[in-house]
Amino acid sequence: MDDKVELRRANRLAWQKEGTVLTRAIADDAQFKNLDSNIKKNTAFIKKCKTSLAADVKQQLLNDIKKLSLEKFISELATSVMEGMLKCKTTVDVAACIEVLSALHQRFPNTFTRLLTYNMAKILQPPSKQHLASLTQEQREKEEQSRVFRQRTYLRIAVELWLVGVLRKVEDGIPSLASASLEGVETQRDGVAGLGGSSSTDALKEKKKEEKENDRATTQGGFVFRVLKDLYMPFEQLASDIEQHVNLPLAVSFLKNFGQPVLGIVPRKNQAAAAQHKEEAEGAGADSTSLAAEESAEPVPLTADSAITPEQRELFKNLLMAYYRSLEKHLVKEHKYIKNIDCRNREILFTRGELSEESKQKYEKTTKLYEKLLNNTQTLADALNMEMPELPEDEGVTKVSMVTAGPSNTFAEGKTTVFTIVYAFDNPQESTGNGIWEDDYARKFYEDLPDLRILVPGVFLDSENQRKAEEKEGEAENAEKEETPADVTTESPDAAAAKEDEADTMPNDAPVDDDSADADDETLLENDADINVDPSAIVDEALDADKDDSADNAANVKPTQLAQLDALLARLPTLGNRDLIDSAAVEFCYLNSKAARKRLIKAVLSVPRQRVDLLPYYSRLIAILNQYYPDVGDTVLAALTHEFKGLQRKKTADLLETRVKNIRFLAELTKFRVTPAHTIFHIFKVALDDFTNQNIDVVCNLLETCGRFLLKAPETGVRMGNMLEIVMRKKNVQHLDNRQALMVENAYYQANPPDRSAVVEKHRSTMELYLRKLIYTDLNKKSLDRILKQLRKLHWEDPEVVHLLSKLFHKIWKIKYSNIHLMAILASGLNRYHSDFGMKVVDGVVEEIRVGLEQNIFKHNQRRIAVVKYLGELYNYRMVDSPLIFDTLYTIVTFGHDFGRPARERPCPIDAPHDFFRTRLCCTLLDTCGMCFDRGSAKRKLNQFLVFFQMYILSKMKPPMDVDFMVTDTFEMLRPQMHIFASYEEANEEVDRMLLEQLKAVQGADGKAQEEGFEDSESESSSDEGEDEDEDVEKDEEEEEDEENDSAMANNDGEEDDVVVLKKKEEQISKEEDEEFEREFSKMMAESIESRKFEKKTAVLDVPIPMNLRGLQDRRSAAQEKGKANDGKMAFTLLTRKGNRQQTKIMEVPADSLLAVTTRSKQEAEREEQQHLKQLVLNYEEREEAAARQAALEERARQRGQWRGRRILHMGGGGGQAYSSSPRR
Repeated sequence: MDDKVELRRANRLAWQKEGTVLTRAIADDAQFKNLDSNIKKNTAFIKKCKTSLAADVKQQLLNDIKKLSLEKFISELATSVMEGMLKCKTTVDVAACIEVLSALHQRFPNTFTRLLTYNMAKILQPPSKQHLASLTQEQREKEEQSRVFRQRTYLRIAVELWLVGVLRKVEDGIPSLASASLEGVETQRDGVAGLGGSSSTDALKEKKKEEKENDRATTQGGFVFRVLKDLYMPFEQLASDIEQHVNLPLAVSFLKNFGQPVLGIVPRKNQAAAAQHKEEAEGAGADSTSLAAEESAEPVPLTADSAITPEQRELFKNLLMAYYRSLEKHLVKEHKYIKNIDCRNREILFTRGELSEESKQKYEKTTKLYEKLLNNTQTLADALNMEMPELPEDEGVTKVSMVTAGPSNTFAEGKTTVFTIVYAFDNPQESTGNGIWEDDYARKFYEDLPDLRILVPGVFLDSENQRKAEEKEGEAENAEKEETPADVTTESPDAAAAKEDEADTMPNDAPVDDDSADADDETLLENDADINVDPSAIVDEALDADKDDSADNAANVKPTQLAQLDALLARLPTLGNRDLIDSAAVEFCYLNSKAARKRLIKAVLSVPRQRVDLLPYYSRLIAILNQYYPDVGDTVLAALTHEFKGLQRKKTADLLETRVKNIRFLAELTKFRVTPAHTIFHIFKVALDDFTNQNIDVVCNLLETCGRFLLKAPETGVRMGNMLEIVMRKKNVQHLDNRQALMVENAYYQANPPDRSAVVEKHRSTMELYLRKLIYTDLNKKSLDRILKQLRKLHWEDPEVVHLLSKLFHKIWKIKYSNIHLMAILASGLNRYHSDFGMKVVDGVVEEIRVGLEQNIFKHNQRRIAVVKYLGELYNYRMVDSPLIFDTLYTIVTFGHDFGRPARERPCPIDAPHDFFRTRLCCTLLDTCGMCFDRGSAKRKLNQFLVFFQMYILSKMKPPMDVDFMVTDTFEMLRPQMHIFASYEEANEEVDRMLLEQLKAVQGADGKAQEEGFEDSESESSSDEGEDEDEDVEKDEEEEEDEENDSAMANNDGEEDDVVVLKKKEEQISKEEDEEFEREFSKMMAESIESRKFEKKTAVLDVPIPMNLRGLQDRRSAAQEKGKANDGKMAFTLLTRKGNRQQTKIMEVPADSLLAVTTRSKQEAEREEQQHLKQLVLNYEEREEAAARQAALEERARQRGQWRGRRILHMGGGGGQAYSSSPRR
């Protein structure tokens, strides 16, 4: 601050010592006569100034200013520093630039400073209106953007120069050193020639007086005030910024940097910060920081050495306050505009399902501009300590109202009135859904017709009939003026026109008598001599009234025009959009003649009866041309009406397509206001009087095409409503077949759609909305850890929170299919700390699969696929074990089948032979987790299931190709070398063999030991799989867990105070203890092996029993027991060997000897075991049925809330859990 004060005093002293030119020259000679005037060094200094005026070259530039002469290079120096200023972006660089320019000012105040003032004033001026008008919109935007970017830097430096006293006022500047006058710079306003065309001298005097006052205020405000006033509130010849606020970034930059010292206004942010520091200081004692904050919150006081005066400060305040008030209005206007566009886009999106690219780009561009305007307005309001304007909230959806223009009714014959859609936003109950048009695109198609006066020269739009009619009217008027006596009153042309309009509008203004109209039409039909006249004959009769003119026109037509007309008519069937048909209308205007119009009408009327899709475009072509060639619309309408009358006389059924084309053409012309209202209503009534056969199709097509238009139009709505009631009464009275009744109902509701009831929005709590956002919106691979931490931080003691989470994790089908594995990761992570929640998730998944198998609803197929995929992912992340997966697989393929086994001869009602969805479920589950079953008992179980799965597939009909490919891919991925069975019999035989082997394996060992071993092997296999497959994952998760726990304890933020982690003791064993245990175990094993080397080995006889003796001993012992029960001896067979032959010898041993007693007890035990196993096998089916009945009873009891199924989740080493749904058998 002190440096700026000293710099300001030095600069003001330089202005005061400027003196006369002669005095200044003498002083310069005396003071700077010894300076270096070397051209090379002086030009090098100019280049340095042009390159940069930043802080890194400041000292060097200041030294050069003191050493170099620079008198002969003032003009070049003033230009080069303007370029060097642009390189100064930071505060340090700007301060260095000010010091360099102040040094140059102190040496050359009479030359350099005046040139600098002129250049700064010129570069900070806004562009002229003439310059902006010569640019396109895109060029204008680029020009304004680059200008504001440059002026932001120049404005900051200019204000700094003004504050230190280098710049005083704009009038100090001169364009060049050769200027004769030094009074000031010629601004844009000075170049105005004057006000012309004003006849009042008082007004001129008042304007001159106002200009003088403005000039006085501007001069008093100084250089910066003049620049800001020209930017924000310029004169007429400059581009005004009051409406567009293009220079708003300049105002924001000015207030950010100089708002407090220049305006004396403390921003609201500084006030709030000062208040906060003050409160903290009161509690803890004042310190230097709080004092500095309080000082920053106080306005800068004005002193004698201040750069600005109170009057200047008031001028700046008034200028910026006025600019902010205009900015408020602009912001509110833009806010309303963006809301209107938003509502309109929502309506279009609701009705059509998508927005056009043009609408999207326009909306995005408008939104970006609005957001930038809003941010700048907030900054400006904060800097000026003003309140932000109140922005109106969304006031609802669009409202459609019809506004008619014209003195008469819309459908007066020969008159057309344009309907305009007005979008209002004050009533949220109305929308475009019940308007006259289906959507905005339909409105544009039928109402926004191009004005040919703009696209085509007027000479091509005047038809011969119009010119001749005008000539005849002129001749008749002249004759009447000459012949009519003075006392006879003549009727004015305006009155005659009014009478004609009244006569035209009579059918709509006065009530219409339907009976009289029908009688006249019937008379007209009866008087037609030839009702089957071809419509082309009507065209010839209407257009060939003047044969001489047509002959002259045909003679004047050039062959090239004929070729162009032929090409245009040939292209008509290919014009399938609005732009093409509009261009065709413009092209036809250049080829216009009576013969051309005749050929065009014939081409339009000869549209193929199957191409009803061309009728809207042909009707638009007729409506465009009918504005300037009325004979086109009248002739087409007459031909179509005549065709309708002829078709009504014919009752044959082979003309249905022609009738549909005719009535649709008339209906499309009605929507373009070419067909009068009374004509279309008469046609409607004629078809309705004979409401049978083809007339039903005619009425339905008329209602589908223009029924909505006639019903929603205010002038025809009442009559159309009555006609619709008649249609429904006739439909109820007459006996129509199903097709006709359905067609009439569809047409009625298409013309009069029922009011849509508002969709009731489901109210959700804040917590539910937050959880849905985390799961449905934010969940991805990058945010997985963050979401898991957020879920762990929830209030798990609240039942409502747990219930919301359970719903989200159960309804897995609402998640993206690609995110299902992420949900499994979240479930596994939460299960570590909340095991009850993990049980609920697994129970819900298994229950959902079971319910899907029971119901087998087609619309839930995607849901069932997602649930099965979810179960597989839960296995991958160790929420469940392999027994549950195999139980689920067997349940899928056997549920509902008799005896628990699918067979061709026993079809299942809930698993039809042609239904392969269960196959898809199995393939999905196997594709998800089947690759994990590659070792141990799980591998053997998977092999057995794949055999059973093949039998299941072959028990059905031939699968579709996609199912066949899915099964093939699954087998190739899991077991590429596995044998694929070709027939059901082969697969069934293999399944029987597999079951028999399992039975023999059970019979070959002790029952209890086998069962216990079976249980142990399953648990060991599951634990082995977990240890082998996921050992690395366990280590990583343990390390992450330790890091999280350590960080939580270090932070001591209390987030995990209530979390209790339960782990097995084996997790707490350190690596050192593990290694020590391994060493001790190896040492013990080595000692045991060494000690057993010297033990004596007992010989064990292991001789196989000969085949001829197997079973013989049992029969012999049984016979001996029967025959010699009382001998008291027991026979043994003694096996001996003599040479290479084996010999047997029966040896009797006393029954009470130890050998006999031991042998007898062993035989009895084996016999009892065989009987037990036999009974188990025989009672297998009975036990299955009993288990099914027990499961049904438990299910019903559970549904009543009397029993809870036991689900056990065992926590393994690194988060692995074992799942058991029921005791194993």
